[in-house]
Amino acid sequence: METTEIKSKIRDIIAGMFDVKPSEVSDTKSFKDMAKYDSMRALEFLAKLENEFDVMIEPDFLQKMQSVEQSVQVIEELLRAK
Repeated sequence: METTEIKSKIRDIIAGMFDVKPSEVSDTKSFKDMAKYDSMRALEFLAKLENEFDVMIEPDFLQKMQSVEQSVQVIEELLRAK
């Protein structure tokens, strides 16, 4: 899967969770800076990523996934490891 496709899917997930347009989701802005992002949203995000990309993500990876760019890097690592 191409990086641009992964990034697009992650933006779509974030946009759906926060009821914004995918184009409004920054690649580099920390999710923690978004209104309503909390530990429950982080777990929801994790579950959606696992479902979308058919990977298992350890909760410890959430520390590495604080933006779209960082999330793309983790997903790419997990997909390569499959």
